[in-house]
Amino acid sequence: MKIKGYRFTCENPFFVYFKKHYCPYCGEKLIRKKVSQIIHTDSEKTKNYDFEVADITVKGNMKFTHTEFFCSVCQKQYSVKETKENDFLIERWK
Repeated sequence: MKIKGYRFTCENPFFVYFKKHYCPYCGEKLIRKKVSQIIHTDSEKTKNYDFEVADITVKGNMKFTHTEFFCSVCQKQYSVKETKENDFLIERWK
């Protein structure tokens, strides 16, 4: 399986890399993890992904990577959007 393209997406890098995030269930500090997925242009999932790299449309397998947060105690994984919502709720409870 040869990969013909690679894309790393980081939503709001200041929020992801410079702010501390905590699990809404146990209060443990969350760990950043890179999550990768290889998608082929002929699969059904292609409508959710952009296969353009430098104005060239890639045909074949492409690797998509993004950052998610992981709680080592609860073993739960959160997207950036979920973490933003959790941070808002945690601040509200204080």
